[in-house]
Amino acid sequence: MTYGRFPLEKKIKDIIENIPKLPGIYIMKDRRSEILYIGKAKVLRNRVRSYFQNSRGLHPRTRMFLGKVDDIKFLTTKTEAEALILESNFIKKHQPKYNVLLKDDKHYPYLRLTTQEKYPRLEVVRRVKKDKATYFGPYTMVKEVRETIRLIYKIFPLRQSKDKLDGNPLRRPCLNHQMGRCLAPCAGLVSSEKYSQVVDDVSLFLKGKNTTLLKSLKEQMQSASVETRYEEAAVLRDKIAAVQTVLDKQKIISTSLEDQDVIAYCSEKDQAMAQVLIIRSGKMLGEKIFKLKSFNEMEEDETLSSFLKQYYSEETLLPAEILLPHPVEDTDLIANWLSEKKGTRVRLEVPVIGKKRDLIKMAEENARFSMRMERDKGEVGTRSLEELQTSLGLKHFPEVIEGFDLSNISGEHAVGSMVVFENAFAEKSKYRRYKIATVKGIDDYAMLREVMTRRYSRLLDEDAPLPNLILIDGGKGHLNAGHEVLEALDLMDRVDLACIAKGKFRNNLATDEVYLPDQKIPVLFHENSPSRFLMQRIRDEAHRFAISYHRKLRSKTTLESPLESIPGIGKKRRLMLLKQFGSLENIQKASLEDLMAIPGITQQLAEKIHKATP
Repeated sequence: MTYGRFPLEKKIKDIIENIPKLPGIYIMKDRRSEILYIGKAKVLRNRVRSYFQNSRGLHPRTRMFLGKVDDIKFLTTKTEAEALILESNFIKKHQPKYNVLLKDDKHYPYLRLTTQEKYPRLEVVRRVKKDKATYFGPYTMVKEVRETIRLIYKIFPLRQSKDKLDGNPLRRPCLNHQMGRCLAPCAGLVSSEKYSQVVDDVSLFLKGKNTTLLKSLKEQMQSASVETRYEEAAVLRDKIAAVQTVLDKQKIISTSLEDQDVIAYCSEKDQAMAQVLIIRSGKMLGEKIFKLKSFNEMEEDETLSSFLKQYYSEETLLPAEILLPHPVEDTDLIANWLSEKKGTRVRLEVPVIGKKRDLIKMAEENARFSMRMERDKGEVGTRSLEELQTSLGLKHFPEVIEGFDLSNISGEHAVGSMVVFENAFAEKSKYRRYKIATVKGIDDYAMLREVMTRRYSRLLDEDAPLPNLILIDGGKGHLNAGHEVLEALDLMDRVDLACIAKGKFRNNLATDEVYLPDQKIPVLFHENSPSRFLMQRIRDEAHRFAISYHRKLRSKTTLESPLESIPGIGKKRRLMLLKQFGSLENIQKASLEDLMAIPGITQQLAEKIHKATP
């Protein structure tokens, strides 16, 4: 071996000699026990030994981290396929410094048709579960999902309530039934067999099998017409027209009419943008874009292989075919893993010519465009952060900024919010909100101390990364409160602190004042300063997040508290009342007869509700 000092060489030699000749994963660590790299192998000893025997032929990034290796751990598995899955899970959990990492943790929405229920309904979810429901998607935009649901409810009389139905009536038919947009299973007005026909039609529509759906609807219309059910035939005619309109808009991408994922990427040094085109039944449903990062320049084969393993470890609805721009080392292993996961064969193909190759080129062009956009955005963010560090004289480059704000009315429903900005852009998945637990009455400074203490005590306990800058919405008093927390936790040398407050009006504009510890005079920024705009965005986002949580708690109390005081009205009946009438105001306006129409509401209870909600 040629890496490190002599004691290090002997230690690594001893470890390698004791690694079993079995499949599994290996975990390389440095002297501080931080994980540098995680990999999988068919034969662990052979794979790990190869790093140190053939060092000259290795990629520069690999040679760099090998020089830091102080320990190698390993976990054995029964098969190489199990090692592949374990590798993907460990990489996602530990985020090793020298692995290629899938940074975008976005969960795209799916539509879930609860076919495990007697009367299925439709809902939007972010994760696919093994619960016997039927899932459709993923959809790349929430707007797209809403439009699809709106169209389904317009064409098909699917129920919109969330009740658990067993065929027994729960209530009177709602307005949707009167408009002909629901068969009212909640009122017991439709058999499960007839409702199942609607569910089958919705399923065909969501699968994109509109030709099959049109044929079925036309047969139903013909049957209704022959049996002189002309009103029903007219409704079916309108459905056929609506489905035909959707069919006319859909563009056939693949004449094979297969389910396909088309994957391509564009890489520059230590980052890449991966593009996935989602094609189902030959039609383009959408596209996904992902960021991949590594500590050093990425290798082409590892970039694509790492993306495939990390992306498909989360995906449940798999296509029959995956098109790739070039082969990867583990092609057969990945194909077998995905086939087992899907239950039917999944093919990985590298097209050279023809329409499939054109799809790869389309995905590559989209990835290049996304890379340019990301680079331009990053340059703007870097400039604003550099200016912020210079203007405030920060000890640390403010790559990660956490912003705090509070919200309460006379001390009631007091909450705190924390937002996170990384490289000048919001990371909403890392936002946190806090319900004030220890402070009574109006004391913003004590509330801020509680929130910040809870936040940073936890980070220290978990040995988690700290932000570079903490930005508080407030003035000198808030700054002093934050300063006390950081001093108590011994963090003043590890984290910068600042407060942003609205100053005096100049030229009809509020001039923001930024306060720093141990400085009496606030820092002022030019009107068009990028760093000023960045701090304003962080402050406004923290304020928005705090206000939204405060309103949620307040509205929940307003809706529930009068009903909670009534003996005999438990959580289940409160929810039934609110679902039926929509609001406390509507409950107040309801007659005794309307209230008694709710299952379990007797005349005595209805009278109590009237008295409690004057």
